[in-house]
Amino acid sequence: MNRTQFNKVVVPGLFSFMVDSYKPRATDEEWRGLVETAGSVKTSKRAYEEAAYYAGFGMVAGKGEGEAIAYDEMVQGPTKRWLHRTFGLGCRITEELIEDSLYPDLPTEMRQFTEELGVAARETLNVLTFDIFNSGTTTTSHTGGDGLALFSGAHTQLRGGTWSNLLSPAADLSATTLQTALDNFENQKDDTGKWARNKARTILVNPSNAWKAKELLNSAYDPESANNSVNTLKERNLSLMVSPYYTDADAFTLISKPAHSNAGLIAFLRRKVTFAKDGDFDSGDALFKVTFRYSLEINRASNIYHSAGA
Repeated sequence: MNRTQFNKVVVPGLFSFMVDSYKPRATDEEWRGLVETAGSVKTSKRAYEEAAYYAGFGMVAGKGEGEAIAYDEMVQGPTKRWLHRTFGLGCRITEELIEDSLYPDLPTEMRQFTEELGVAARETLNVLTFDIFNSGTTTTSHTGGDGLALFSGAHTQLRGGTWSNLLSPAADLSATTLQTALDNFENQKDDTGKWARNKARTILVNPSNAWKAKELLNSAYDPESANNSVNTLKERNLSLMVSPYYTDADAFTLISKPAHSNAGLIAFLRRKVTFAKDGDFDSGDALFKVTFRYSLEINRASNIYHSAGA
């Protein structure tokens, strides 16, 4: 930044020169809340991380007297790689602008710039993380370990067959579609044919869909019936997660707890959000920056179920 760009800061009589931004809040780390609901946030000391999953054993077979037992083998699935990307943003302030500024509102100290750069970093992490759901019906940004879109009706099972985590046909949120999605989600089987035992805990929606979601989850009676029927959805005690970063206004996603700590949605912070400052000796300018390294993937998206909306 220089005096040409910020000419008002050297003009007498201006009572304030405020930044056009918002105050950071504790809830601004929505990315972490989403990841920890659908998986976990981990640290890393490598350039990338990899994980694979496998199909376990099938059912124990009966055997006759004197007969040998049956033997089974586990089947290894695809390997997924988490490649940590580096993100960074900086700002330069000329020495002359700092000297001639007449107003304390212009940020010139490290504390002020960490606040503004921190807002930018949090916003970036929020957008990056929710994008895995926003683009989940395409293979543009992310894929599952099987190479298909995160939400697909044809995910491959390691012992043959397919499974689905995508409501078909796609439908807007209603009592009927939510019940259908819950039934489909919680009746899934794993790669060996055993019940996956998914239990939906959270429903994720855009703010435009929050009104309908609250009506479905909190009404004592069926909000879509005039018969005073009991609202059975209320008894499910689903947590409601609402975020503008989830951009599809009529979609919804169900999330259950992953089967174990290395399953589900996994984010790696290879380098946490880090601030730095320096000075340019030749020009006298002040330099400020923020950087972080981040990766986010999911190998087998069996603990999420999605409806793309009509």
